[in-house]
Amino acid sequence: MYKEKEHVGSKKVHLSKSFYLLVSSGSLSRAGTTAFSISILWITLALTNSALIAGLADGLFTFPLIFSFYFGAIIDRSERKKDIMVGSTLLRAGAVLLIFIAVLIHVFVLIILLIYFCVIITGTMSDIQNSVRSVWTKSFLNEGQYQRGTSLMNGSISLAEGVGYAISGILLYLGYMYAVILLASISLISLVPVILLKEKKQETDKTSERSVRKDMFEGIAFIRKNRSLRQLIIIMIFANFVIAMVGIGFTFTVEEVFRIPAFYLSLIFIALSVGIAGGSIPGSLIRGTLGPVIVPLLAFAGVLFISIGYVNEVLVFAAMVFGIGFSIGIINSVAETVFIRKVPSGMMARISGAVNTFALSATFLSGTMAGVIIEFFTIRSLFLIIGTATIFAGILIIFMKDFYRERIDHATNVN
Repeated sequence: MYKEKEHVGSKKVHLSKSFYLLVSSGSLSRAGTTAFSISILWITLALTNSALIAGLADGLFTFPLIFSFYFGAIIDRSERKKDIMVGSTLLRAGAVLLIFIAVLIHVFVLIILLIYFCVIITGTMSDIQNSVRSVWTKSFLNEGQYQRGTSLMNGSISLAEGVGYAISGILLYLGYMYAVILLASISLISLVPVILLKEKKQETDKTSERSVRKDMFEGIAFIRKNRSLRQLIIIMIFANFVIAMVGIGFTFTVEEVFRIPAFYLSLIFIALSVGIAGGSIPGSLIRGTLGPVIVPLLAFAGVLFISIGYVNEVLVFAAMVFGIGFSIGIINSVAETVFIRKVPSGMMARISGAVNTFALSATFLSGTMAGVIIEFFTIRSLFLIIGTATIFAGILIIFMKDFYRERIDHATNVN
C-alpha cells in the first residue's frame, strides 16, 4: 500500500520528456529573442543617435501582441501546432537577416524602415510561438506539477535570457554581422527539441473565420466571469507598461551616461535574468495567499528602481538590478501557477493571447514614452516614474480582493 502511494506521488513529481524538450526549445528561443532585443536597441541607437527612434523600435517589438488574442483562438483550434511552431521559427530567423541590409545601406529612412519591419515580424512570430508553448505547457503537465513545472520553465527561460544578454554584448563587440548570423542560427537550433517532442493530439473543430470569432468571444466571456483573472490582467497592463521602459533605460544609461562598452549592458541584463531565475526557486516553494506575497515584493522592486537612478557605479547598479529580478522571479512563479490552474486546456492559447493583447501590448507605447522622457527630461526621471508606478501597482492589488485572496497552493478545478 505504501509503495502504491509512493508511485502515485512520483508521477506527480516527475515531469515528462516532452515537457523537458519544451523547456529546452523555449530556453533556446528566449536566448535568441533576448539577444535580438538588446542588439536591435543598441544598433538602432548607434545608427540613428536617437533614443526616441530606439524606443519606438522597442515598442514595435511588442506591437504584434495586439493580435495575440486572434492568434490564440486559431492555435487553440489547430491540429497542427507543431507545424505552426516550425513555420513561425523559420520566418523569425529570416526576418533577422534584414538587419544585414540596414547596416550596409546609408539611407536614413530605409535604415529605420528595415529595422522596424524586422522587429514587427520577429515580434509576431515570437508571440505565436509563445501561444503554442502555453498550450503545450498545460498539456504536458498534470495538476500536481503546475507549480514545479512553471517554476522550472520560468527559471530556465530566465537563465536563457542571461545567456542572450551575454551573447549580445559579445557579438556587438565583434560586429553587427556576427550578431545577425548567430541570432538567426539560434532560432533554427531551437527547432530541434520541437521536432523531437511528441505532441498530444486534441480534438479540435476545423478552423473557420466564424468559428474563430466565436472562440474569441468565448474567451472574453470566460475572463468576464472570472473576476480574479480580470484583476490579474489589469495589474499586468499597468506593470508591463512601466517595466517595459527598462530596456531603453538600461541601454541609454550604459551607452550615454556611463559611456562604457556594450559588455556592461550585457552584465546588467544578466544580473536581471539571474535574479529572476533565482527568484523562481523560492517561488516554486511558497504556499499561502497570493496578495501578501506579491505586494511587498512590488514595493521592494519599486524602491530599487527609484534608487538606481542615483547610482554612478555600474557594479552597484547591476547588484540592485539583481534584487529587482529576484523579486520579479518570485512574482512570476506564484502568479503563473494560479493562472495555469484557472484556465482550461482548450482555452489556454486564447486566454494567454488575451492577456498578451490586453496587457503586454501596452508596452508598445511604453518604449516610445521612455524615449520621450529621456529625450526631454533625464534618465533619473525615467527610473523615478518606473519605481513609483511599480509601488502603486502593489497598492492597487490590496484593493483587488479576489486576486489578493487567490491561493497559490490550492488547485482550482477547471474543465
